[in-house]
Amino acid sequence: MASITISVVIEALLLVAICASSVVGNTLLFIAFLRRKKLRTISNGYLLNLAFADLLVSVLNMPVTVVTTIEQKWIFGETACNFLGFTTMLSFVSSVMSLAMIAINRYYYVVRWKTYRSIFTPRNSVLFGATVWFISSAISMPPLFGWADYRYIPGKSYCFVFWPSDVYYMYFMLTICFFGPLTVMSVSYFHILKFTRRARQRVEQHKEERLPPLANLETGQENGRKRKRFAMSPEEVKITNTLLIVDICFMICWAPFAITMFIDLYYPKPLPRAIDIGTLLLGYANSMCNPLVYGTRNQAFRKELRSIYIDLVSACCGQGVVTSPEETRNGTSAGQEVDSELSNVYSRRV
Repeated sequence: MASITISVVIEALLLVAICASSVVGNTLLFIAFLRRKKLRTISNGYLLNLAFADLLVSVLNMPVTVVTTIEQKWIFGETACNFLGFTTMLSFVSSVMSLAMIAINRYYYVVRWKTYRSIFTPRNSVLFGATVWFISSAISMPPLFGWADYRYIPGKSYCFVFWPSDVYYMYFMLTICFFGPLTVMSVSYFHILKFTRRARQRVEQHKEERLPPLANLETGQENGRKRKRFAMSPEEVKITNTLLIVDICFMICWAPFAITMFIDLYYPKPLPRAIDIGTLLLGYANSMCNPLVYGTRNQAFRKELRSIYIDLVSACCGQGVVTSPEETRNGTSAGQEVDSELSNVYSRRV
């Protein structure tokens, strides 16, 4: 075993903390959504795609990175290096593609709402999710067959694409997996913000007519009668903003890593270890961001976490499920409140 320095200990501890937080947070995300039917919305399905990608890298790649950080070399063989390099790339690409799908989903939900239900049916949504993973797998495979190659990167203590081995693959990846999805997300959220701003202006214009806060906007004829489209409710705005924050967090966490790709290609000397491992740690940290963002901004998810905690305590202590006095008086469980709230948020108001 190589000599262990203070910097190695700090790096290993940070990796362990990120890994543990990511595994716990994303697992709770899965449990919460699986326990409550009303949380199984289409948008949340794409969030689960993200959670699965984060779990993939947290369970497979981060523990190995901890070992290689301590050993300061690769000890698992070439086959394991290729496999872990592939899974790291797969996780990254599927995360970007899922974020792009979330942005498109939100765009149709808010702006093209009349066609939303016909496009994002449960069946189509499953197909979209499967397509994300199929494309991500196809894009991550070329280094296994000679277009570039996966190898151990000492500065980052993990296996990934060795970009100098084929510059065209790097440009291909940046175009398809970074700038392409970034453009999709930017355009989608631009139109969403533009739509909400116009809706807000219409609400202001109708105030003199003493309309309710969510103004009725005429949208045309269907079956001989007029349909009404309300402006976005505060809940819908918050959900959209939450998903936008998830996108921004991903870009902030992974942009420095993408920049080092260019530097590694054109800068003749290796980057300092602090920069290399720092950009990797920041990218890994994104795996624990999504549960934090969703947990802090989504009341229904927080309630379900409370319910999970109560169930765990009850199971450990051998007691029944504990409910608050207010819940007992009202005859309403936390789960029923979640179902009611999410039903109100996601129902299409027509």
